[in-house]
Amino acid sequence: MDRLDLKRIIGEGLIIVVSVLLALSADAWLDSRKQDAQRHDHVVALARDFDQMHERVMASYAAASRAVQDGTRLLTNLQQGAVLDPDLSTEQLWHLIFYEVFSPSVGAYQALVASGNLQQMENDELERELADFFGSFDDLRASENLLLANQQAFIESRVFSQLAGWHRLGKDGLPTGAKVPLEQWSTSDEFMSGVGLQTLRQIDVLEDYEYLKTKIEKISAAIAAEVADGTD
Repeated sequence: MDRLDLKRIIGEGLIIVVSVLLALSADAWLDSRKQDAQRHDHVVALARDFDQMHERVMASYAAASRAVQDGTRLLTNLQQGAVLDPDLSTEQLWHLIFYEVFSPSVGAYQALVASGNLQQMENDELERELADFFGSFDDLRASENLLLANQQAFIESRVFSQLAGWHRLGKDGLPTGAKVPLEQWSTSDEFMSGVGLQTLRQIDVLEDYEYLKTKIEKISAAIAAEVADGTD
């Protein structure tokens, strides 16, 4: 084999090696682009979920805040022996026993975890915040369960039936007409204790909703930044 043949073989070999390396590099680049696009889609879906959760937590927060305010005002009036306004007082009692449980949206986060793209996010703090947020619902559920259990016990109690009663409040489409014995509310320790305990339970969930609201707003801002980076 002369020198020209050897050079030709070496040259052809180099061309084959370079071609293979280029093909592998192109495949890796395409895979990387696909993964980036998939991660971006997951983050966009996560942003939608957090927008939805923000609406939900604001509704839950507003209901609990109104319950705390009205429960406190009603209890203050009862303790002072004030003459109660029939419409205002029954409305305050209704707001106190009303609740709106927060329901998280977990689909996009679960899909992000299952895809393995969560670990590929450049924002490590956002990754930790997400894991902390979706693992923090046990405390919320505990306070909500206490609220609901107390609400059920209160509205099913004998004193509630005697001094308020669904047949008098006229809520949820029920007819009105029966007079609410407001003058007896302040003379019943059992009724006032029920109002006070329900107010305390609403305070507990209000604190949890305040925490969730702050968390959701912080994470939403970080996700928006992540989405913007993915479109650059």
